[in-house]
Amino acid sequence: MSEDAHRAYHEHLLGRMADVLGLDLDLEVDLTRLSRAQVERAVKRCMQCPDPSGCEIWLEEHGAGTDEAPQLCMNKALLEHLRDSY
Repeated sequence: MSEDAHRAYHEHLLGRMADVLGLDLDLEVDLTRLSRAQVERAVKRCMQCPDPSGCEIWLEEHGAGTDEAPQLCMNKALLEHLRDSY
């Protein structure tokens, strides 16, 4: 997988994870609750994940929504902080 494809894949996973938790990362940026730099760091953390296939499985199982990111998520703390600040 090329670097661009690898990055796009993890951007997609991060976006799906946010969606499942009821978050819209673009809106979070627009509301200045999250910076583009923070999103960039979140994508980089996601790219370091040792188990992206486990993430995909979890996302399929929780596609209807949930209150908590999985333990395996490299961005669990960030996403739950955003969710909890509403």
